Amino acid sequence: MHEIEERYYQMNQNLLKLLGLWPYQQSYFTLIRKVLFLGILSGYVIAQLLSFLTMQFSVSLLLKILTYVGPTFFVIIKYCIFIIKADNVKLLLERIRDDWNLLKGKLEIDIIKKYASSVRLISMIAIIVCHFDILCYIILEHLPLLLDVILPLNKSRTLKSIAITEYFVTREKYIWVTLLHEIIAIYIRVITLCCTGITMMMYILHACALFKIASCRIENAIQENVLAIPNPVKEYLLQQRIAHAVLIHRRAIAYVELWISSFTVTLTILILIGICSLSVNLFHLFQVLTVSTDFVELYAVFVSVVAHFSYMFVINYGGEIMQNHGMQVFEATYNGLWYAAPPRTQKLILFVLQRAIVKVNLTCGHMFIASLEGFLTLTSSALSYFAVIYSTR
Repeated sequence: MHEIEERYYQMNQNLLKLLGLWPYQQSYFTLIRKVLFLGILSGYVIAQLLSFLTMQFSVSLLLKILTYVGPTFFVIIKYCIFIIKADNVKLLLERIRDDWNLLKGKLEIDIIKKYASSVRLISMIAIIVCHFDILCYIILEHLPLLLDVILPLNKSRTLKSIAITEYFVTREKYIWVTLLHEIIAIYIRVITLCCTGITMMMYILHACALFKIASCRIENAIQENVLAIPNPVKEYLLQQRIAHAVLIHRRAIAYVELWISSFTVTLTILILIGICSLSVNLFHLFQVLTVSTDFVELYAVFVSVVAHFSYMFVINYGGEIMQNHGMQVFEATYNGLWYAAPPRTQKLILFVLQRAIVKVNLTCGHMFIASLEGFLTLTSSALSYFAVIYSTR
């Protein structure tokens, strides 16, 4: 499994190690890294909230600050979840190792490798997009320096952070320190969101791989060459093949249930924070489009809104494909040659059908199901809150 991790999950593993979230690292250096990163993110939030002490309060100021505080607070909560649930993260990773070692046939290994390759591809795309976004953010924030070189004026243009912050220091004197803090906080925020999201997709796609393997096993359980064997041996072979299919199907269901029981409450909290953050960001984007002419602020808010929608869609789409893979087991069983099997084998298949017809859903607190319909529900809720905020402006 060590070779498999290096080939398919290495990028995500390295990001988890960078953030101090790799559950197998428990050194003092890792603990210091966690405290440092949480301190940087929390300090960035506090610096924005302190602006209320030095600036005249208004609804516009409140919403503008919440636009940047919301996503950062979301990431802080998720970072803490991976710290608190480190044992669960480790257990889920060990289950993946055990499942890889359990498979022996070339077809089954090829299936799970295919889904692991999808995880690697998603990791590459997500990392590239995140670093490109961070690079654009840094360039736009330092745009006055670039314009001083390209289109110089009689006086130098002033640098300022995109977010409203208050450090109780001379802004002009310590501008580079405050900008450095902001850039580091943004980098940690984006990478944490990327890394934890990839980990969630890894769990989803692994469950899908197990359901796919169960479908293949049940499809190949009853074949014509086995049905031609004399009855005592035939029944034994059929029962063994069905038992193998049921085994991997039960492991897939147990894996999903373990994941749900580990993160159900915390994911529910994240959903509520995410919807509120998206609503505020939508309102801020509307204000920038209709009132402000600041291109840098427009870019920052637009990217934030796109990130909210993208993150919600990817996770809900993952829940949708997991549902579909779970139903494939029922379809494979129903479309097989069960009618040609002995009566005792047909009774076993009936039990398989009864369990496989029940949808395997990725639920959060028994109040939300991750699916495309769930994505539409979250989007509708965010737009409703946006309408409420807009009506009170």
